[in-house]
Amino acid sequence: MEGKGRRRLDVVLITGRSIYQGTGKEKGKLGPDYEDEVSSCYLDREDARKLGVRDGDPVRVSTDFGSLVLRAKVLPEERRQPGVIFVPYGPWASQLVSPETHSTGMPSLKAIRATIEPAPGERPLSLMELLDKYYGRFKEGGAILAQ
Repeated sequence: MEGKGRRRLDVVLITGRSIYQGTGKEKGKLGPDYEDEVSSCYLDREDARKLGVRDGDPVRVSTDFGSLVLRAKVLPEERRQPGVIFVPYGPWASQLVSPETHSTGMPSLKAIRATIEPAPGERPLSLMELLDKYYGRFKEGGAILAQ
């Protein structure tokens, strides 16, 4: 935690699959179920209390590789994991991990040092906003522009 009224925690970020990310992906990556899941950050109930964050509140997650606002999902008491946050695989998680693959073809997706803090008044970018901001517009007629 930092002083001067700012609440911030140093945490370990892990990314991975979740059931809801998988089923949302099968329904369609442009659908609300997928977007809701992969723009979320799961965190421990006690960590949420320290931050003054409730389920659904916006939080900013920052790593050496990027910083994004995500939607807090507070874990139930029986799933304690203090000091660890989880972001499901997707375009949001990709902005928080190193693109370096160390010749494996897969970036490091676990044990990433991060900070988390409340982000009142902010919201996660929509999928289209995120893709436009970080990847730019695709060619006319491409999947991103065809709506």
